[in-house]
This record gives sequence, structure tokens and C-alpha cells, in this order.
Amino acid sequence: MTAAPQDPVFEQLAHSEAALREAQAIAQLGSWSLDYSTGELLWSDETFRILGIAPGSLKPTLALFISLVHPEDRAAVRQELESACLRPDGAYSIEHRVLARDGVQRFVRERGRVRFDERGRSLSISGTALDLTEHIHDQEDLRQRERLERGLLELSAMFLQRPGLGMDDLINEALARMGGLTGTDRAYLFSADSRRRTFSNTHEWTAPGIHPVIEMLGDISWDLVPECARMLNAGAPVVIPSVSELSPDHPEQGFLAAQGICSMLLVPVMEGDALNGFVGFDAVRNERDWSSAEVRFLQVFASLMISTIERDRAYAEMVAARQREMIGHLASGVAHDFNNLLGVIDANMRYLHETVTGPGTDPEVAQVLEETHSAIGQAKVVTSGMLSLSRAGGFAAEQVDVEDAIAELVRILKHVLPPGIRLELRLEPQLAARSNGGFLQAALLNLALNARDAMPEGGRLFIGGSRVPRPGSAAVALGDAGIEDLVQLRVADSGCGMDAGILARLFEPLFSTKAQQRGHGLGLFMVHEFVLRSGARLEVDSRVGEGSEFRLLLPRWNESRACSRSPGPAVDARVPETLRVLVVDDDPRSRDSVRRLLEMDGATVVTVEHGLACLERLRLGPDFDLVLSDVSMPVLDGAELCRIVHDRYPALPLILMTGQAPVVFPGTHLPGNPAVLRKPLDLEDLRDAIRGLDLCADRPRP
Repeated sequence: MTAAPQDPVFEQLAHSEAALREAQAIAQLGSWSLDYSTGELLWSDETFRILGIAPGSLKPTLALFISLVHPEDRAAVRQELESACLRPDGAYSIEHRVLARDGVQRFVRERGRVRFDERGRSLSISGTALDLTEHIHDQEDLRQRERLERGLLELSAMFLQRPGLGMDDLINEALARMGGLTGTDRAYLFSADSRRRTFSNTHEWTAPGIHPVIEMLGDISWDLVPECARMLNAGAPVVIPSVSELSPDHPEQGFLAAQGICSMLLVPVMEGDALNGFVGFDAVRNERDWSSAEVRFLQVFASLMISTIERDRAYAEMVAARQREMIGHLASGVAHDFNNLLGVIDANMRYLHETVTGPGTDPEVAQVLEETHSAIGQAKVVTSGMLSLSRAGGFAAEQVDVEDAIAELVRILKHVLPPGIRLELRLEPQLAARSNGGFLQAALLNLALNARDAMPEGGRLFIGGSRVPRPGSAAVALGDAGIEDLVQLRVADSGCGMDAGILARLFEPLFSTKAQQRGHGLGLFMVHEFVLRSGARLEVDSRVGEGSEFRLLLPRWNESRACSRSPGPAVDARVPETLRVLVVDDDPRSRDSVRRLLEMDGATVVTVEHGLACLERLRLGPDFDLVLSDVSMPVLDGAELCRIVHDRYPALPLILMTGQAPVVFPGTHLPGNPAVLRKPLDLEDLRDAIRGLDLCADRPRP
């Protein structure tokens, strides 16, 4: 008697079988049985799926099963099947890999038991197949995460301790370790230039047998890899498991395939919101998936590296700042002392020029005087720049007439350029910049002299000035003059040029581009300080054997009075002949040189050696129109003398002289706001200051 199809027994059986299939699918546990007498092999639906075959799509056989076992594991599976028949309990147990029909390699654990007849002969074997793939992968992921975490700890210690490695060596060592930890074929670091919109391969490690590509990837335009550039600039990683599966119209497909890259992982290196570069892995021999642990590992490494770079940069900037401060303090101190000597030389040369030259003067004498005057002019420019290196004050910005500044520079260059160097000028009219005249002239002079020294066999020195709408691009750039409305000053030569190594070190404190014993590096140091402290920008381009070009970009002076050259009413250049001046200076040579200049104009001059002597002389009889005093003096300095004279003799004008920079001693803090003249004294400046006092011969004495 058989049950009808609708019999509850059938329904219950069908329900139980469905529940079993569902349970096996959830547990990823299949079942199987093999009849030794007939060779019939039965698989459950889950066993079919584990082996990558649609359930019921073909008839299982032992030969089919063995063919799906990984070749390296087949002998072990056969051996275990035979051994199970020899064991008293018929136990069968083995873990092995299968190369499933769906192309996936799976890990399987089989458990079974042989059934024997009463004579001990094997009748059949049945058992289960458990899919261990996820478990194995989870274990591998865990081991990989632990391995990567240990690697990160080692890398962190290496970056912190810096075992005798420079930054480049440190990065190369880190890339090698990362490549080994992840089993990748190539690990690398690229820098990013947002101004030029390029990536540049700076460091690379390759596994044995993998060809390096760093030499071919010096500059990659963002336009070649637009999707990668977009994601990296947004701070997102780029994960490409298969380059071959990218669509043909994908913007990166052709570029990556041409390099033989199968899979790629990139992680951005960010400084705040700005892209500094990226770290990457390439798989070249085979495609591979990038695990989340590897992505996170690379992200943490990128953060570690940028922290180290920022720390190194901050330390280097601190050391360089201290060096610059020390050099600046020393240079300005030397310049201050030298200015006092230069003032004596300049004043006495002016006196000789006035008294010796005239009709019938020996031409040789006139030439000596002219050459000496030019050398003094050059020394003034140099010491003015050196004084500006003092960091005791800020930066005294003013309107600078570019044509006047260049004209004075040209007068100096005509005496220092050899005959083989051709000087070319090209200036737009009425250029005015917001800068500092003395500091700017010193910077331009140093650039011009460096250009001269780069052309020992002669050549072309070009100096130009023009308006430019915005900064450009350059091999080396320093400072930031703003984004628009700029004055550009160009100094270019046709000399020996500089390679990338020299360009990279161009503005290190006291680094010289010249041969040993020919340069001290102070000139470029002064240019560096001028750029950073004046709000300027310097762009440098150079090619070995072709020459160099330096472009100074300065904020343009936009006031309507800029570069106004309208002549004013004619004035008498000399001081009033009836003028009576009391000169105060502790250096007798300075006192005498100033006295001679004033006496050339007909003034009556009395000299004293310090502030206390000045007060004593005024106490005996304050019959003077003016006190002209140095600032730095023993016993009583010029600033304190100014205060006392203002209190005791308020009607008596006082002018101060100093070899210090305007930012160090502006004089604006003193009562009466006295004029402050810079040493070495310029006779015209002295005359202008005296005329500005509006002295009259019949004014009452103090």
C-alpha cells in the first residue's frame, strides 16, 4: 500500500528535506555518500554548490570529485579514502582545497565513516563537506592584520628613532618593508604639484624581477589620470583590483595597462586639505584584491609619513630660522660698524672731489675719484642690504621707483662687469613697487654679481622690469607676492646654469653656487631674506649649459603719486652760509668728515665727542642753529641727548645720524620727531634735512 501524493507523511517529509537543505546552506555544510559496490556517488545540493556546480546539473562520480580537488592535495585525499577502509571504525577526516567549477578556490573539511558488512568488507562511505573558505580567509585576514599592525609599529619606531637614515633613505626602507609585508610587486611615493597639476614619482621599491618605472614617471599630468587625481584631491583612496576589467573608455585604462599594471592601490598623503602626494602599490604579475586591512595600513602609513615630513620640516625651519637670525644679527652688526668707516671714506672722497677736481684736473686723478665713488656706491648698497638682515625690527616698506633703483645698479655694474659681458636693459616706464629700496638694490646686485660669476668666458646679462598679472611656474619658487597686479624684475644670464641638485639647495643658509674659495653664500642668503620679509616672490629657472633666470615679483605700488617725475621748483642745493652747527660724534674721523662737508657749504661748525660734552657746550652758550648728533655714543647717547635738548632748548632743532637700519632705529619714538639720517651720510640727504627745518638767518638763538 502506498501513500497518496497529498498524504501528510509526504508533506512532512518534503518539509523536512527543505529544512535540511536550508540548514545545510546556512551552515555551508554539504553531505555525500558513495556506494563501493555500484560506484554511485550522491551529493546534496550544498555539496554541489561548494564544488561550484548547479545542483542536479550533472551526475556525480568519484573521478569528477577527484578532478576538482587541488592538484597538490589529490594524493592526500586518495590516501585518506583508502586508509578509512582499513581503520576499524572506518573514520574518514581530511582538509583540502578544491578548484571549483565556478573558478573559486575553496577550503573544505570532510568528515565521514565507512560502513562494513559482517565480514568486514567496505560497503559504502558517507559523510559531510564543510566549506571553510570564509573561516580560512578570516583567519588569514586576522593574521594579515596582526602582521600589518606589527609592521606599522616597527615603521613608527623607525620613523621616530631615525637609525642614521636621511628622509630619502627612510622612505625607501619603509617602502621596501611595506612591499614585503603586503606581498606586492611595486611600492612607491609620488609628490603632487597643485600649481602645475602634476604628479612626480620620487621614491620606488620593486620586488625581485620587477622592472622599476621611476625614471619614466618624472612628471605625470593630472589630465592623464583625471579620475585618480579627482579622488586623491578629495582625500579618497583609489582601489583598482583589475585594470583589465576597466572599460576601454575609462580615462586611466590605457595609461595603467601600458605600464603592465594588473591591480593598483593608491592612498593620498594630505597636509590639511591639500594633496601633498600619494603612496601606492602595484600588482604586476597577477591581479589581486586589496583587503580593507591593506587599505587601512597604507592610510596609516601615509599619515605617519606626513607627520614625519612635517616634523622634519618644522625642525629644519627652526634650525634655518636660528641660523638666519644669527647670520642676520652678525651681518647687520658688521654693516653698522662698517657704515661708520664708510661714512668717513665717502665724506672725505666728496671733499676731495669738490676741492681737487676742476679745469685742468689730471684725467687719471678724475678716473681714480670716479672709480672710488663707484666702489663706495656698491659698498653702500651691500651694507644697506646687510643692515636689513637685522631681525630686531620689521620690514620698512616704501614706494620704490624701479627705474631709479635699476639706474643706480647699472652705474655700479658698469664698473664691475668685465668687457666680455654684454648688459641689456628693458624696463617698462613708471614702474613702482611696494618694497624697500636699499634691500631691493642689495638683492638685485647680488643676483647680478652671481650672473657675472656664472659667465667667466663672457656672455649676456639681461635686467628687465615689467608688470605681470600673476605669478608663473618655475623649477624653484620662494615666497608669495599675492596673486595679481605685480611688478616683475628679471635677472637672466647665458652662463653655466645649475643642475637640479644645486637648485634644490639654492636657498640654504650660506650655500654657495660657486666653486670652493670663490663664494660665501651671503649674497643668496640676502636675496632669500629679502623675498621672505618683503612679501615678494622669487621664481628661478636654470638649465646646465644654457644659463639661469631669476624673477623677482613685487607687489605693485598703486597710489596715484607713484613715480611722479614732475620737477619741483628750483631750490638752492646748499645749506645757509650763516648756519651754525654743533656736531656730536664719538669717532673723531666721523666728526671731521661731517664738519668738512658742512664747511664746504659755508656753515660754521663746532664738534664735540659725546652727548654730555654737547650739553656742556650748550650750557656755555647755545648759539647754534642746529645739533647734528650720532646715535650710538658712550657717556650719553643720541636718543637721550635728543630728549634732554628738547626739554631744555625746545627751539633748537636736532638731527640724528645712525649706521643702524630704519626698522631698528626709526626715531619716531623721540620727542619732536627728529629727522634720522642713515650712515654713510649722503650730502643731498643732509642738505634736504636741514632745508626741511626752515631755518632763517635772523631766527632767535635758543
